[in-house]
Amino acid sequence: MSRNSPAPDTVAELGVKQFRRLILATAGIYFAVLAVVCLKEYLHYKDLVAHAGDLLFVGFQEWATFTYYFTWCVISLLALVASLPRRTVWIAFYICVALFAETISYVVFFATHLHLYQAPPRSAQATLDPHPFVLAVAHPGGIPGVTHDANHRRTTINDGKIAHPRLIYAFGGSTTYDIGNTDPNTWPSQLSRQLGSGFEVENYGLPGFSSMESMTQSLFAFRDSPPACAIYYEGWNDLRNSHVRDLAVDYSNFEYPYLYQSIPIMRRPGLLDANSLTIAYFLGLFAPPPPAMASGVVSDQKDTRLSQIYRDNIKLIAAIGKTFGVRVIFIPQILDYDRMTGDTTWRGEPFIKGKDMKKLMGLMNQDLAEAAGESQAYFLGTPLSENWSDADFLDTGHFSRAGALKFARSIGESLRRICQ
Repeated sequence: MSRNSPAPDTVAELGVKQFRRLILATAGIYFAVLAVVCLKEYLHYKDLVAHAGDLLFVGFQEWATFTYYFTWCVISLLALVASLPRRTVWIAFYICVALFAETISYVVFFATHLHLYQAPPRSAQATLDPHPFVLAVAHPGGIPGVTHDANHRRTTINDGKIAHPRLIYAFGGSTTYDIGNTDPNTWPSQLSRQLGSGFEVENYGLPGFSSMESMTQSLFAFRDSPPACAIYYEGWNDLRNSHVRDLAVDYSNFEYPYLYQSIPIMRRPGLLDANSLTIAYFLGLFAPPPPAMASGVVSDQKDTRLSQIYRDNIKLIAAIGKTFGVRVIFIPQILDYDRMTGDTTWRGEPFIKGKDMKKLMGLMNQDLAEAAGESQAYFLGTPLSENWSDADFLDTGHFSRAGALKFARSIGESLRRICQ
Protein backbone atom coordinates (compact mmCIF):
# COMPACT_ATOMS: atom_id res chain seq x y z
CA MET A 1 0.00 0.00 0.00
CA SER A 2 1.42 3.38 -0.99
CA ARG A 3 1.95 6.17 1.51
CA ASN A 4 -0.84 8.25 -0.16
CA SER A 5 -3.43 5.46 -0.23
CA PRO A 6 -6.42 6.02 2.07
CA ALA A 7 -6.62 3.86 5.15
CA PRO A 8 -9.04 0.89 5.02
CA ASP A 9 -11.30 2.52 7.61
CA THR A 10 -11.50 5.64 5.46
CA VAL A 11 -12.37 3.59 2.38
CA ALA A 12 -15.07 1.77 4.32
CA GLU A 13 -16.42 5.06 5.62
CA LEU A 14 -16.56 6.49 2.08
CA GLY A 15 -18.33 3.36 0.87
CA VAL A 16 -20.92 3.63 3.61
CA LYS A 17 -21.54 7.29 2.81
CA GLN A 18 -21.96 6.57 -0.89
CA PHE A 19 -24.27 3.68 -0.08
CA ARG A 20 -26.36 5.91 2.19
CA ARG A 21 -26.51 8.60 -0.48
CA LEU A 22 -27.68 6.05 -3.04
CA ILE A 23 -30.39 4.71 -0.75
CA LEU A 24 -31.40 8.24 0.27
CA ALA A 25 -31.65 9.31 -3.37
CA THR A 26 -33.61 6.18 -4.34
CA ALA A 27 -36.06 6.56 -1.47
CA GLY A 28 -36.40 10.30 -2.14
CA ILE A 29 -37.19 9.78 -5.82
CA TYR A 30 -39.76 7.09 -5.03
CA PHE A 31 -41.40 9.28 -2.37
CA ALA A 32 -41.52 12.36 -4.59
CA VAL A 33 -43.01 10.50 -7.56
CA LEU A 34 -45.54 8.58 -5.48
CA ALA A 35 -46.58 11.70 -3.55
CA VAL A 36 -47.41 13.47 -6.81
CA VAL A 37 -49.31 10.42 -8.12
CA CYS A 38 -51.22 10.13 -4.83
CA LEU A 39 -52.27 13.76 -4.98
CA LYS A 40 -53.42 13.35 -8.59
CA GLU A 41 -55.43 10.19 -7.81
CA TYR A 42 -57.02 11.73 -4.72
CA LEU A 43 -58.13 14.84 -6.60
CA HIS A 44 -59.53 12.64 -9.36
CA TYR A 45 -61.48 10.62 -6.77
CA LYS A 46 -62.86 13.76 -5.08
CA ASP A 47 -63.94 15.19 -8.43
CA LEU A 48 -65.80 12.00 -9.38
CA VAL A 49 -67.60 11.80 -6.05
CA ALA A 50 -68.54 15.47 -6.17
CA HIS A 51 -70.27 14.98 -9.53
CA ALA A 52 -71.70 11.51 -8.85
CA GLY A 53 -75.24 12.58 -8.05
CA ASP A 54 -77.43 9.45 -7.67
CA LEU A 55 -74.88 7.17 -9.34
CA LEU A 56 -73.71 4.18 -7.32
CA PHE A 57 -70.27 2.62 -7.16
CA VAL A 58 -68.71 5.90 -8.30
CA GLY A 59 -65.19 6.30 -6.95
CA PHE A 60 -64.76 2.75 -5.64
CA GLN A 61 -62.14 1.92 -8.24
CA GLU A 62 -60.49 5.33 -7.93
CA TRP A 63 -60.27 5.02 -4.14
CA ALA A 64 -58.72 1.56 -4.46
CA THR A 65 -56.15 2.95 -6.92
CA PHE A 66 -55.39 5.86 -4.60
CA THR A 67 -54.98 3.42 -1.68
CA TYR A 68 -52.50 1.37 -3.69
CA TYR A 69 -50.29 4.35 -4.49
CA PHE A 70 -50.70 5.81 -0.98
CA THR A 71 -49.56 2.51 0.57
CA TRP A 72 -46.36 2.55 -1.44
CA CYS A 73 -45.90 6.28 -0.81
CA VAL A 74 -45.91 5.58 2.94
CA ILE A 75 -43.48 2.70 2.41
CA SER A 76 -41.15 4.97 0.44
CA LEU A 77 -41.38 7.56 3.23
CA LEU A 78 -40.31 4.91 5.72
CA ALA A 79 -37.34 4.12 3.49
CA LEU A 80 -36.49 7.81 3.30
CA VAL A 81 -36.61 8.23 7.07
CA ALA A 82 -34.67 5.02 7.68
CA SER A 83 -31.90 6.09 5.29
CA LEU A 84 -31.02 9.18 7.36
CA PRO A 85 -29.49 7.55 10.48
CA ARG A 86 -26.48 5.38 9.85
CA ARG A 87 -27.77 2.57 12.05
CA THR A 88 -31.00 2.06 10.08
CA VAL A 89 -29.68 2.44 6.54
CA TRP A 90 -29.90 -1.31 6.04
CA ILE A 91 -33.59 -1.22 6.87
CA ALA A 92 -33.96 1.43 4.18
CA PHE A 93 -32.04 -0.80 1.78
CA TYR A 94 -34.46 -3.71 2.22
CA ILE A 95 -37.45 -1.38 1.85
CA CYS A 96 -35.95 -0.09 -1.41
CA VAL A 97 -35.57 -3.67 -2.59
CA ALA A 98 -39.30 -4.14 -1.98
CA LEU A 99 -40.02 -0.90 -3.87
CA PHE A 100 -37.86 -2.05 -6.77
CA ALA A 101 -39.56 -5.48 -6.83
CA GLU A 102 -42.96 -3.78 -6.96
CA THR A 103 -41.74 -1.58 -9.80
CA ILE A 104 -40.66 -4.63 -11.79
CA SER A 105 -44.05 -6.28 -11.15
CA TYR A 106 -45.80 -3.09 -12.24
CA VAL A 107 -43.83 -2.99 -15.49
CA VAL A 108 -44.61 -6.67 -16.14
CA PHE A 109 -48.31 -6.02 -15.55
CA PHE A 110 -48.32 -3.10 -17.96
CA ALA A 111 -46.46 -5.09 -20.60
CA THR A 112 -48.89 -8.00 -20.37
CA HIS A 113 -52.16 -6.07 -19.94
CA LEU A 114 -51.36 -2.85 -21.85
CA HIS A 115 -52.88 -0.66 -19.15
CA LEU A 116 -51.87 0.58 -15.71
CA TYR A 117 -52.62 -1.57 -12.68
CA GLN A 118 -55.86 -0.85 -10.83
CA ALA A 119 -56.22 -2.41 -7.42
CA PRO A 120 -59.47 -4.33 -6.86
CA PRO A 121 -62.05 -2.15 -5.06
CA ARG A 122 -62.39 -4.00 -1.75
CA SER A 123 -65.55 -2.10 -0.75
CA ALA A 124 -67.49 -3.96 -3.47
CA GLN A 125 -65.88 -7.35 -2.87
CA ALA A 126 -68.10 -8.88 -0.18
CA THR A 127 -71.36 -8.81 -2.15
CA LEU A 128 -71.62 -12.39 -3.42
CA ASP A 129 -71.00 -15.83 -1.93
CA PRO A 130 -70.23 -19.04 -3.83
CA HIS A 131 -73.12 -21.46 -4.33
CA PRO A 132 -72.81 -25.07 -5.56
CA PHE A 133 -75.75 -24.92 -7.98
CA VAL A 134 -76.24 -21.35 -9.18
CA LEU A 135 -72.60 -20.21 -8.94
CA ALA A 136 -73.36 -17.37 -6.51
CA VAL A 137 -75.91 -15.92 -4.09
CA ALA A 138 -76.17 -12.45 -2.62
CA HIS A 139 -74.23 -12.04 0.61
CA PRO A 140 -76.44 -10.67 3.42
CA GLY A 141 -75.57 -7.07 4.22
CA GLY A 142 -73.77 -5.12 1.54
CA ILE A 143 -72.65 -1.55 1.09
CA PRO A 144 -74.57 1.70 1.70
CA GLY A 145 -77.47 1.87 -0.74
CA VAL A 146 -77.02 -1.65 -2.11
CA THR A 147 -77.92 -4.31 0.44
CA HIS A 148 -79.08 -7.91 0.56
CA ASP A 149 -81.57 -9.50 2.94
CA ALA A 150 -81.12 -12.60 5.09
CA ASN A 151 -82.59 -14.75 2.29
CA HIS A 152 -79.77 -13.77 -0.12
CA ARG A 153 -81.87 -11.39 -2.21
CA ARG A 154 -81.35 -7.77 -3.24
CA THR A 155 -83.26 -5.73 -0.68
CA THR A 156 -86.65 -4.60 -1.94
CA ILE A 157 -88.53 -1.94 0.00
CA ASN A 158 -91.92 -3.46 0.83
CA ASP A 159 -93.30 -1.01 3.37
CA GLY A 160 -96.96 -0.80 4.36
CA LYS A 161 -98.05 -4.27 3.27
CA ILE A 162 -100.96 -6.30 4.64
CA ALA A 163 -100.33 -9.39 6.75
CA HIS A 164 -100.25 -11.86 3.86
CA PRO A 165 -99.67 -10.01 0.57
CA ARG A 166 -99.49 -11.64 -2.83
CA LEU A 167 -95.84 -12.47 -3.51
CA ILE A 168 -94.10 -11.57 -6.76
CA TYR A 169 -90.55 -12.81 -7.38
CA ALA A 170 -88.31 -11.09 -9.94
CA PHE A 171 -85.50 -13.01 -11.67
CA GLY A 172 -82.81 -11.93 -14.11
CA GLY A 173 -79.35 -10.42 -14.33
CA SER A 174 -77.96 -7.04 -13.37
CA THR A 175 -80.89 -5.25 -15.02
CA THR A 176 -83.24 -6.99 -12.57
CA TYR A 177 -80.84 -6.54 -9.67
CA ASP A 178 -80.88 -2.93 -10.93
CA ILE A 179 -77.24 -2.38 -10.19
CA GLY A 180 -77.26 1.36 -10.78
CA ASN A 181 -79.93 2.27 -8.21
CA THR A 182 -80.19 2.34 -4.42
CA ASP A 183 -82.54 -0.10 -2.69
CA PRO A 184 -85.58 2.26 -2.61
CA ASN A 185 -85.12 3.19 -6.29
CA THR A 186 -84.73 -0.20 -7.98
CA TRP A 187 -87.59 -1.05 -10.29
CA PRO A 188 -88.72 -3.96 -8.03
CA SER A 189 -88.97 -1.51 -5.10
CA GLN A 190 -90.79 1.05 -7.22
CA LEU A 191 -93.06 -1.70 -8.56
CA SER A 192 -93.86 -2.75 -4.99
CA ARG A 193 -94.89 0.80 -4.09
CA GLN A 194 -97.00 1.09 -7.23
CA LEU A 195 -98.85 -2.17 -6.61
CA GLY A 196 -99.86 -1.12 -3.10
CA SER A 197 -100.36 -2.95 0.16
CA GLY A 198 -101.67 -6.19 -1.33
CA PHE A 199 -98.48 -7.16 -3.19
CA GLU A 200 -94.90 -7.80 -2.08
CA VAL A 201 -92.01 -7.96 -4.56
CA GLU A 202 -88.75 -9.85 -3.92
CA ASN A 203 -85.66 -9.42 -6.11
CA TYR A 204 -83.67 -12.56 -7.00
CA GLY A 205 -81.70 -10.88 -9.80
CA LEU A 206 -77.91 -11.07 -9.73
CA PRO A 207 -75.26 -9.49 -11.98
CA GLY A 208 -74.31 -11.70 -14.90
CA PHE A 209 -77.15 -14.19 -14.51
CA SER A 210 -78.94 -15.49 -17.61
CA SER A 211 -81.96 -17.73 -18.13
CA MET A 212 -79.72 -20.66 -17.15
CA GLU A 213 -79.20 -19.39 -13.60
CA SER A 214 -82.79 -18.11 -13.33
CA MET A 215 -84.03 -21.58 -14.21
CA THR A 216 -81.91 -23.16 -11.48
CA GLN A 217 -82.90 -20.51 -8.93
CA SER A 218 -86.57 -21.24 -9.62
CA LEU A 219 -86.15 -24.90 -8.72
CA PHE A 220 -85.44 -23.91 -5.11
CA ALA A 221 -87.04 -20.48 -4.62
CA PHE A 222 -90.60 -21.79 -5.13
CA ARG A 223 -90.47 -24.66 -2.63
CA ASP A 224 -90.90 -23.05 0.77
CA SER A 225 -92.92 -19.98 -0.24
CA PRO A 226 -94.26 -20.20 -3.80
CA PRO A 227 -95.22 -16.74 -5.04
CA ALA A 228 -98.37 -15.85 -6.91
CA CYS A 229 -96.25 -14.70 -9.84
CA ALA A 230 -92.64 -14.82 -11.00
CA ILE A 231 -91.23 -12.18 -13.37
CA TYR A 232 -88.33 -13.05 -15.67
CA TYR A 233 -86.56 -10.09 -17.25
CA GLU A 234 -84.25 -12.04 -19.54
CA GLY A 235 -82.23 -11.96 -22.75
CA TRP A 236 -79.22 -9.65 -22.58
CA ASN A 237 -76.95 -12.02 -20.69
CA ASP A 238 -78.05 -14.96 -22.84
CA LEU A 239 -77.12 -12.95 -25.92
CA ARG A 240 -73.56 -12.80 -24.57
CA ASN A 241 -73.20 -16.43 -25.70
CA SER A 242 -74.06 -15.60 -29.30
CA HIS A 243 -71.78 -17.11 -31.97
CA VAL A 244 -69.68 -19.10 -29.50
CA ARG A 245 -68.18 -22.13 -31.21
CA ASP A 246 -69.71 -25.41 -29.98
CA LEU A 247 -71.73 -23.64 -27.30
CA ALA A 248 -72.55 -26.04 -24.46
CA VAL A 249 -76.23 -26.47 -23.65
CA ASP A 250 -75.56 -25.22 -20.11
CA TYR A 251 -73.35 -22.32 -21.30
CA SER A 252 -70.53 -23.88 -19.27
CA ASN A 253 -67.82 -23.34 -21.90
CA PHE A 254 -68.42 -19.60 -22.17
CA GLU A 255 -70.80 -18.04 -19.66
CA TYR A 256 -69.36 -19.90 -16.69
CA PRO A 257 -65.73 -18.85 -17.35
CA TYR A 258 -66.93 -15.30 -17.99
CA LEU A 259 -68.79 -15.13 -14.67
CA TYR A 260 -65.90 -16.81 -12.87
CA GLN A 261 -63.63 -13.97 -13.91
CA SER A 262 -66.06 -11.05 -13.75
CA ILE A 263 -68.07 -11.38 -10.53
CA PRO A 264 -66.37 -11.39 -7.09
CA ILE A 265 -67.19 -14.85 -5.75
CA MET A 266 -63.81 -16.54 -5.62
CA ARG A 267 -60.99 -15.71 -3.20
CA ARG A 268 -61.24 -12.02 -2.39
CA PRO A 269 -57.94 -10.12 -2.35
CA GLY A 270 -56.64 -9.25 1.09
CA LEU A 271 -55.07 -5.97 2.06
CA LEU A 272 -51.57 -7.12 1.09
CA ASP A 273 -52.18 -8.71 -2.31
CA ALA A 274 -54.67 -6.01 -3.29
CA ASN A 275 -51.97 -3.39 -2.79
CA SER A 276 -48.92 -5.32 -3.93
CA LEU A 277 -48.55 -6.80 -7.38
CA THR A 278 -45.47 -8.67 -6.21
CA ILE A 279 -47.43 -10.48 -3.51
CA ALA A 280 -50.37 -11.03 -5.87
CA TYR A 281 -48.07 -12.61 -8.46
CA PHE A 282 -46.51 -14.82 -5.79
CA LEU A 283 -49.88 -16.03 -4.51
CA GLY A 284 -51.00 -16.52 -8.10
CA LEU A 285 -48.38 -19.26 -8.46
CA PHE A 286 -50.48 -21.42 -6.13
CA ALA A 287 -53.93 -20.49 -7.47
CA PRO A 288 -55.79 -22.87 -9.81
CA PRO A 289 -55.98 -21.64 -13.41
CA PRO A 290 -59.27 -20.04 -14.49
CA PRO A 291 -61.55 -22.21 -16.64
CA ALA A 292 -60.91 -21.96 -20.36
CA MET A 293 -63.32 -19.83 -22.37
CA ALA A 294 -64.52 -21.00 -25.78
CA SER A 295 -63.80 -18.91 -28.86
CA GLY A 296 -66.29 -17.56 -31.35
CA VAL A 297 -66.79 -15.58 -34.53
CA VAL A 298 -68.22 -12.08 -34.96
CA SER A 299 -71.50 -12.17 -36.90
CA ASP A 300 -74.73 -10.22 -37.40
CA GLN A 301 -76.73 -13.36 -38.14
CA LYS A 302 -79.02 -15.20 -35.75
CA ASP A 303 -77.26 -17.91 -33.75
CA THR A 304 -79.65 -20.83 -34.21
CA ARG A 305 -77.99 -22.99 -31.55
CA LEU A 306 -78.22 -20.24 -28.93
CA SER A 307 -81.80 -19.60 -30.01
CA GLN A 308 -82.79 -23.21 -29.38
CA ILE A 309 -81.05 -23.36 -26.00
CA TYR A 310 -82.66 -20.09 -24.93
CA ARG A 311 -86.13 -21.21 -26.02
CA ASP A 312 -85.68 -24.50 -24.16
CA ASN A 313 -84.67 -22.61 -21.00
CA ILE A 314 -87.77 -20.43 -21.21
CA LYS A 315 -90.02 -23.46 -21.63
CA LEU A 316 -88.36 -25.22 -18.69
CA ILE A 317 -88.80 -22.12 -16.50
CA ALA A 318 -92.47 -22.07 -17.42
CA ALA A 319 -92.75 -25.78 -16.57
CA ILE A 320 -91.14 -25.22 -13.16
CA GLY A 321 -93.61 -22.45 -12.44
CA LYS A 322 -96.54 -24.64 -13.48
CA THR A 323 -95.31 -27.43 -11.19
CA PHE A 324 -95.44 -25.12 -8.16
CA GLY A 325 -98.61 -23.28 -9.18
CA VAL A 326 -96.74 -20.05 -9.99
CA ARG A 327 -97.87 -17.78 -12.82
CA VAL A 328 -94.75 -17.13 -14.93
CA ILE A 329 -94.36 -13.79 -16.70
CA PHE A 330 -91.59 -13.08 -19.21
CA ILE A 331 -90.53 -9.52 -20.04
CA PRO A 332 -88.35 -8.66 -23.07
CA GLN A 333 -85.03 -6.93 -22.63
CA ILE A 334 -84.88 -3.14 -23.05
CA LEU A 335 -81.54 -1.60 -24.09
CA ASP A 336 -80.29 1.84 -25.09
CA TYR A 337 -79.46 1.15 -28.71
CA ASP A 338 -78.46 4.76 -29.33
CA ARG A 339 -75.29 3.97 -27.38
CA MET A 340 -74.66 0.76 -29.31
CA THR A 341 -73.22 1.80 -32.64
CA GLY A 342 -70.26 1.17 -34.90
CA ASP A 343 -68.16 -1.89 -35.61
CA THR A 344 -66.70 -2.21 -32.12
CA THR A 345 -67.44 -5.36 -30.13
CA TRP A 346 -67.95 -5.11 -26.38
CA ARG A 347 -66.49 -7.19 -23.59
CA GLY A 348 -70.00 -8.27 -22.60
CA GLU A 349 -70.87 -9.31 -26.17
CA PRO A 350 -67.49 -10.16 -27.67
CA PHE A 351 -68.84 -11.54 -30.95
CA ILE A 352 -71.44 -8.86 -31.72
CA LYS A 353 -70.75 -5.44 -33.19
CA GLY A 354 -72.47 -2.53 -31.52
CA LYS A 355 -74.50 -1.68 -34.60
CA ASP A 356 -75.92 -5.23 -34.70
CA MET A 357 -77.15 -5.35 -31.08
CA LYS A 358 -80.63 -4.02 -31.85
CA LYS A 359 -81.24 -6.63 -34.52
CA LEU A 360 -79.95 -9.59 -32.49
CA MET A 361 -81.56 -8.52 -29.22
CA GLY A 362 -84.82 -8.14 -31.14
CA LEU A 363 -84.50 -11.74 -32.33
CA MET A 364 -83.89 -12.90 -28.74
CA ASN A 365 -87.01 -11.05 -27.59
CA GLN A 366 -88.93 -12.73 -30.40
CA ASP A 367 -87.69 -16.13 -29.21
CA LEU A 368 -88.81 -15.20 -25.70
CA ALA A 369 -92.31 -14.28 -26.88
CA GLU A 370 -92.72 -17.44 -28.96
CA ALA A 371 -91.39 -19.79 -26.27
CA ALA A 372 -93.65 -18.15 -23.67
CA GLY A 373 -96.65 -18.60 -25.97
CA GLU A 374 -95.82 -22.25 -26.62
CA SER A 375 -95.56 -22.78 -22.85
CA GLN A 376 -98.84 -21.01 -22.08
CA ALA A 377 -96.90 -18.52 -19.95
CA TYR A 378 -97.38 -14.76 -19.99
CA PHE A 379 -95.33 -12.47 -22.23
CA LEU A 380 -95.55 -8.85 -21.16
CA GLY A 381 -94.39 -6.77 -24.11
CA THR A 382 -95.63 -3.37 -22.94
CA PRO A 383 -92.11 -2.05 -22.17
CA LEU A 384 -91.27 -2.35 -25.87
CA SER A 385 -93.84 0.32 -26.70
CA GLU A 386 -92.42 2.86 -24.24
CA ASN A 387 -90.52 5.88 -25.57
CA TRP A 388 -87.09 5.17 -24.06
CA SER A 389 -84.34 7.81 -24.07
CA ASP A 390 -80.71 8.09 -22.96
CA ALA A 391 -81.90 9.66 -19.70
CA ASP A 392 -83.58 6.38 -18.77
CA PHE A 393 -80.26 4.53 -18.72
CA LEU A 394 -76.94 4.80 -16.93
CA ASP A 395 -75.18 2.94 -19.74
CA THR A 396 -76.24 0.64 -22.56
CA GLY A 397 -78.87 -1.23 -20.57
CA HIS A 398 -78.99 -0.46 -16.83
CA PHE A 399 -81.77 1.83 -15.73
CA SER A 400 -81.35 5.23 -14.17
CA ARG A 401 -83.74 6.11 -11.34
CA ALA A 402 -86.16 7.64 -13.87
CA GLY A 403 -85.84 4.63 -16.18
CA ALA A 404 -86.54 2.20 -13.33
CA LEU A 405 -89.71 4.11 -12.47
CA LYS A 406 -90.81 4.14 -16.13
CA PHE A 407 -90.18 0.39 -16.41
CA ALA A 408 -92.15 -0.34 -13.21
CA ARG A 409 -95.07 1.76 -14.46
CA SER A 410 -95.04 0.02 -17.83
CA ILE A 411 -95.66 -3.40 -16.24
CA GLY A 412 -97.48 -2.52 -13.01
CA GLU A 413 -101.11 -2.62 -14.07
CA SER A 414 -100.69 -5.81 -16.07
CA LEU A 415 -99.03 -7.50 -13.10
CA ARG A 416 -101.82 -6.38 -10.78
CA ARG A 417 -104.33 -8.05 -13.09
CA ILE A 418 -102.32 -11.25 -13.70
CA CYS A 419 -101.23 -11.80 -10.10
CA GLN A 420 -104.59 -11.32 -8.34
